[in-house]
Amino acid sequence: MRATNLVVLTCALTGCGVEPPDPADDTATVAAKLQSPVAGGAVRATVAVNLRAGPSTAYAVVQVVAAGDTATLLSAAPSGEFFKLDHHGTVGWSHGAYWETVAPGSEVLTVNGWALTADEAGNVRTIAQSVVPHLAGTRADRLRVASRVTWWSLKEGVLGLANPIGYSNCNTASGDRRIGPLETCAPGRAWQVGASAVQVPGRTLADLEAKARALYPGLGVYDVLWRTAVDAGYANGSATLNGIVGSTTDLRRSWLLRNGAIGFTCEEPTVTSECITNAYGWCYGSGWNTTARYAPTRAAALRSMQDLSAIYDRLAP
Repeated sequence: MRATNLVVLTCALTGCGVEPPDPADDTATVAAKLQSPVAGGAVRATVAVNLRAGPSTAYAVVQVVAAGDTATLLSAAPSGEFFKLDHHGTVGWSHGAYWETVAPGSEVLTVNGWALTADEAGNVRTIAQSVVPHLAGTRADRLRVASRVTWWSLKEGVLGLANPIGYSNCNTASGDRRIGPLETCAPGRAWQVGASAVQVPGRTLADLEAKARALYPGLGVYDVLWRTAVDAGYANGSATLNGIVGSTTDLRRSWLLRNGAIGFTCEEPTVTSECITNAYGWCYGSGWNTTARYAPTRAAALRSMQDLSAIYDRLAP
């Protein structure tokens, strides 16, 4: 709570300063290698390969992409044998013979050089499909909010849960304690909930209900709570679901924040202020595994957010 290594191309492999020996120079062979490339699709480097400023070896190398790393294909049509790619926010050109297409859903999601666990990756894919489309603003706005809050939740360890929607962690006099779906945390205590790992204190019910109506046009607050409870795994008609949709005051606030779009919308300004504009101590470190992976330093945290933005740009509608 809050309070792959890059492989460098060597002279032995490539000859100093040039691409690896081309297995073929014709675009037909390149297209076959990429298996009918699609703009916006994911591709994976089969060897360590240069990303260049333009579509030939005459252009400067802007980045070396490690074998096995993924990028987004920006255009399905090559220029010569070179394709335009976005590798974690760096745009450049690379010879198509050293890339392969990645089947939808099979891509290994990598953040700050770490492959996400199965639960982390599954939650990121769910956020891409179910949360990002409901966020406000332009696509760039939605990607910014999603990537920043996802980073926060990853480093907090929340997205490592099988289903983080029902997550509810209360700080008590004896330490943090996971509490049940119909329990509330004592006034004045830190209370972190949902896939966004957002804090409940400081949010007004009126503001959260207004956000529910704005982010889900045509739905009432009851409908948003019902959908959130179902997504958390509670059966329609169950006592728990009925308790959630009929909740009031603090419990109702906590369940509105457990809704993905509402929680992400509320948490993003806090993440931006505390961990991007400023650099508070709880934002970075290596005290536990997920922070060591995704937020050991401010620079690594920003790289993680950049990686997540690229992932969401590929996966979100």
